[in-house]
Parts: sequence; structure tokens; C-alpha cells
Amino acid sequence: MKLAAVILNYNDGDETIEAVRRISEYETLEAVIVVDNASTDGSREKLKAWLREMNHKLAREERDEEEETEQFHRYMLVSSDRNGGYGYGNNLGVQYAYEVAGAEYVLIANPDASFSEDCLKQMLACFEEEDKAAVVSAVLREKDGSLNYGLSAWPLRSFAGELLNSGPLSRRIFRNRLRYPVSFFQGKGALEVDVVHGAFLMVDAGRFLTCGGYDENIFLYGEENVLAYKLREHGWKTILLTGASYGHEGSSTISREHDPIARQRMRQASELYYYRQYLGIGRIRQLLAVLFQKLVLLETALFLRDGKK
Repeated sequence: MKLAAVILNYNDGDETIEAVRRISEYETLEAVIVVDNASTDGSREKLKAWLREMNHKLAREERDEEEETEQFHRYMLVSSDRNGGYGYGNNLGVQYAYEVAGAEYVLIANPDASFSEDCLKQMLACFEEEDKAAVVSAVLREKDGSLNYGLSAWPLRSFAGELLNSGPLSRRIFRNRLRYPVSFFQGKGALEVDVVHGAFLMVDAGRFLTCGGYDENIFLYGEENVLAYKLREHGWKTILLTGASYGHEGSSTISREHDPIARQRMRQASELYYYRQYLGIGRIRQLLAVLFQKLVLLETALFLRDGKK
């Protein structure tokens, strides 16, 4: 049972290095694969040099023969030829982990995700216990230590549900109808859910690749729903471990490179694609979705304006 980690980098070499450093002592991980999504800030070169030194260090510790360092490639860098987005980069990493590193399971983790080795062990054990499991994740832990079940897992929704969930105001009003109730998670261990958060999940690499992995037509946002949809079509399970947790700070790279309106437009493009390709909506509902999205953009702009006053 070989486990590899895939960490996606784009113009954030320092945070990615810190992410690899945090898990460098985890014996459960037999390989750590960093995918650079065609960074433009020089972080690819920085990562290449740092990961090479990590391999040299490991070789000296294991064999004390520096000339044999080429045999030690626990840390690997995969360089993408373009920035194809979250799904494209992680698909590349999982495929490399499966075909080159020989990993049976792959951890997909954002650079800002923090987790213990015990959490990884629990996730691996879940695959042994659930023969139809394709994805296993844990509960999102907030900075204050509280557990956020609502952002950890959610149901696959209808078009109406997804549309309501896409608006900040409507999402608050209909929260109880759009999420699993808190009671759904209470007193459970390994719980079957529809969708888990994309910042931290472990996949059965073979099943992930068989279903096509992430849809690379989506650059960012909403990849989780598509993956869950594909897995359900194959009859495979997504499991949330309610007794394990991880931290997640939120992407600083996206916030730094795109303003809130640009991020909202990017999210809406992904939503429309999902509505058309996976929920099968026709022209009338597409027009309804576009109109609703314009209202959401207006709501976002007004919120930003009021926040600056």
C-alpha cells in the first residue's frame, strides 16, 4: 500500500516548501510530488533546487554515500507546460504518482493544508475497510480549533440548489436546505458523503484516473462537485472521517493575483459549465443562471463598496 502526496504550486514557492517541510518526517508518505503549474515568478527553479537538496540529504542519512543520491527520489518535481488550473495540475500529479512512483493511493493537499501523520494513517485504514471507497477526507478545522462540518462535506445538489448556494445572501437564507444537518455528522466515524472539500483528500489513484479525474475544462472552483459526480456514476464511495481533522488557511495566491470580482467571475464560469455539462440544463435555465449571477456580482460589488467606507 504505497502512499504519495501531491502538492500543487503556482507562484508560491515559499509556502510550498514549507508544506513539504511539515510532512518531511512522515514515514507513511513514500513519495512527495510537487507539481509546478508553469509558475512565472521563479518558484519552479527554487523548488527544483530545494527538492534536489532534500533528496541529497535523505541519501546521506540513509547510506552516507553522496554519490548514490540519484537512487533516492522521495521528493519529485513535475513541471507543467502550462497553467491549466487546479484540476489540470492535480491530474498531472496523480498520474505521475501512479505511473512513475507506483503509488496506490495519493494525497491531494493544498500547500496551506496542515495535518498529522496519524490523520493519514486513519485515511489509509479507511480504504482497507471500505472496498468501494475512491476518496477519503477529514473534517476541516478552523483556526480556533472548532470543526466546520458544513465546509468539510456537502450533498450533490439539484440545479436550483446549486444556484441558491452560489449567492452569498441566498446561501445564508437557505443554509439548512443546502447542507447536511449537523446531526448528520454526530456520533459517526467513517461517514459516506457526496462531496468533500478539495483542499485535502486522499484518492484511490486507479479509480481516480479511471473516472477521468478532475475535469480540466474547469480552471478553478467547483472541481469537487464534478469529481463527486463522476465517482457516483461509477458506483464508488466518498468517505468523511469525522474523527480526523486538518487545518486550511485559504489560498493566498488566488487572493493576491485576482481581486474579489475577478474571482467571482471565475467561479461563475465554472458553475455555468457544471450546470450545462453535468446537470444538463437547457437554454431557459441557462438564462436564469446568467441573470442570477449578474445579481450576485452586483451583491459582491456593493459589499466591497460598503466595506471600504
